[in-house]
Amino acid sequence: MFHRLTSVGYTPESGVNRLALNEYDIKARNNLVEELNKIDVEIEIDDAGLIMGSEGTGNDITAIGSHMDSVPNGGRFDGFYGVMSALEILMEFKERLNHRKITAIDFTDEEGARFQPSLLGSGMSTGKFTKEFTYSRQDKNNITFGEALQNSGYMGIEDNRVVKQQFSRYLELHIEQGPVLELEGYQIGIPRGIVTMVVDHVEFLGESNQAGPTPMNTRKDALVAAARFAVEVRDVAKLSNKELVTTVGKFNNYPNAYNVIPGKVELNLDTRSPDMETAEEYSRTAKEAADKIAGEEGVSVKFQNEWTTETTMFDEDLKKQIEKSCKALNLKYKYLYSWPGHDAQYMNRIVPTAMIFIPSHLGRSHTKEEYSSDQDVLNGLAVLRKTVENI
Repeated sequence: MFHRLTSVGYTPESGVNRLALNEYDIKARNNLVEELNKIDVEIEIDDAGLIMGSEGTGNDITAIGSHMDSVPNGGRFDGFYGVMSALEILMEFKERLNHRKITAIDFTDEEGARFQPSLLGSGMSTGKFTKEFTYSRQDKNNITFGEALQNSGYMGIEDNRVVKQQFSRYLELHIEQGPVLELEGYQIGIPRGIVTMVVDHVEFLGESNQAGPTPMNTRKDALVAAARFAVEVRDVAKLSNKELVTTVGKFNNYPNAYNVIPGKVELNLDTRSPDMETAEEYSRTAKEAADKIAGEEGVSVKFQNEWTTETTMFDEDLKKQIEKSCKALNLKYKYLYSWPGHDAQYMNRIVPTAMIFIPSHLGRSHTKEEYSSDQDVLNGLAVLRKTVENI
């Protein structure tokens, strides 16, 4: 089922292009609803577009989920694995819930690849973001999230939001998206929590001019300043001896012509650390570096924080239950942090939450080369199953 359903929006040449609420994401959602209907469960949709399939009765409710949207040219496992595992658990437990309830969830726009910021659906459904803010987010074609949601056919109602569901706990099964488990020979990862993420927008403003007649010592080259900045923030992070990673992964260069000196460059700086103070201190250091480089290159710079998420620590009791499941199944496990963000960090605001990781081959993720073996996929499902049985 996993391999069949993850084929939507996927080609071997370009990977997965199932951006939130595009034609492929809508088709994947239709397929999920079809599978939920096959097992005759209750389906609810909220006004952030979350799809929830539930079965059982009583006040003990275990929610399990993830997302099916992808980044451009992404992989088949990120997010989708968690949704399919939730569906599988729902099918397996349907006839033996005994005054318990299970809800499988597909969250909307986890990746933030089409509508920023990331985790837009879980953010709105948990009350972190307002409806007005969420619906106003625009993609590169100026289509708002609200318009795309309305046109998708998955506009639900506010009463179905997760914050109103009175869940007892939330579990999310996911690929690691890093190399640690495979490199160190572990079969399962138990995330302590999710690291702090600081995203800053940086804009260098120079002066566009003709590439030929402009002397080198009179130029105000925004791209040179931005390039120096990207290298310097990388070097500072490498030498910091702290649990810290930083990335400049997006450049917009204007006018982006081979024979014109760049007059403006926009970029984003992504900083992450388990320690929020470390991440925020590094962001301040990066701003100082931008100011220094701008002065040396004769350009100006604007440095603005776009968003910051604080470190999320998952529920201790649920983590211990997952550890017990690993021991019972004789699977080698490791405690670690999640360096990517997940819907679990906003679910953690309203309900006890934990995650389960499986290895990512060569640590590759957000790329068509993303891969986890069938055995690893089954190992993760087994730990999830055992945990749900025992809680």
